[in-house]
Amino acid sequence: MSTKLLQTSKVFESNIRLQMIASLSVSDLTYRELKDICECSDGNMTTHTKKLIENDYISVKKEFINNKPQTTYSLTKKGRREFLEYVNILNSLTTGSK
Repeated sequence: MSTKLLQTSKVFESNIRLQMIASLSVSDLTYRELKDICECSDGNMTTHTKKLIENDYISVKKEFINNKPQTTYSLTKKGRREFLEYVNILNSLTTGSK
């Protein structure tokens, strides 16, 4: 196994967090949109988004829209950079590049 892959963040070891980051790399998503994409429980959403926020991979914006609370998640610059690096490492492993 590649040393580079072993040195990647532990954040990428969870399929749910990886799915969240990949989805947020395309666009910002509301709590409900992200939950629907990941098909996980509220408890899993809380656990995984908290870990991503603590590690500065995603940011959170809370606001009221039509008097209803709405939480929106965005990928941070660090999150985008680390995700692209992770994807590049996986690509190099699958194509045999070093």
